[in-house]
Amino acid sequence: MACEATEILRPVSAGAALYDADVPRLPLCDDSGEHISGANRQYCELTVQYWAWKNQIFDVGGLLHERRYFDASSTHPYACDQPRRPKRPYRIVGQPTEAIRQSIGMTKEKLSDLTERYRIIAPLTENLYQRVEDYYNRHDRCGFDDLGLLRTVIQERYPSYAESAERYFGQPFAYFCNMFIADRAMFDDYSEWLFTILADYTRRKPAQALYPREQGKLAERLFGVYMTYLKEHTDIPWAELPRVHFSSLNGVTPRNKSFSRLWYYLCPPDSRRRGWLRKFI
Repeated sequence: MACEATEILRPVSAGAALYDADVPRLPLCDDSGEHISGANRQYCELTVQYWAWKNQIFDVGGLLHERRYFDASSTHPYACDQPRRPKRPYRIVGQPTEAIRQSIGMTKEKLSDLTERYRIIAPLTENLYQRVEDYYNRHDRCGFDDLGLLRTVIQERYPSYAESAERYFGQPFAYFCNMFIADRAMFDDYSEWLFTILADYTRRKPAQALYPREQGKLAERLFGVYMTYLKEHTDIPWAELPRVHFSSLNGVTPRNKSFSRLWYYLCPPDSRRRGWLRKFI
């Protein structure tokens, strides 16, 4: 069920270059053509984005997760021309069945309508009730000033984004999951920008200070910088959609709290209660 291809979804084996010989592979893998599949332990799902950017032909593309989709069911999504923002950045449902996909608008008709109106679709931001930078330093920083180095790379490589980086790092509304949908030109522009910054960052940081999933986590922050810049300095039409998290996949329930129904109802995302707990847990 998790790997079922549809008219609009193309499952890809991520980090396939690291698979043992007996590990099953999907028909599409991120280790063909030009790729960074071997860096999946650091880049996470971004190895699939890089592979698609370098090797695939499409008019509209993006990145989802097998456990996280967009909720495109709303007829009036939060967007540049629709100022009403939904309350919750995600909700939790069962498994990604065909009926669920239909109910959340993951259909060619619905997504075609959205991508005709908006050039880039992002996940709805979540209020952390603390600065994006403080949250990163509290939960992800491992003894090195990651965001300080990231600032330096942005300033040198893309100085026009430096002000937007400061604004995003200083606000409480965060983008998560490295999910997006964009037309080909936007997909290419974002990918070129993102992987240039991450490659430079990786070259500059001492190898012994790197940690697993680091570039994937930094990319979430970089996506926020990119979206902040687009909103402030361009007239590119954008939309933000809530996410749907699947509580079970092929009978397996992940330990991550973002898939827990109990955690969701006790400490809803975007709530002050969750924001308060994040500061102490």
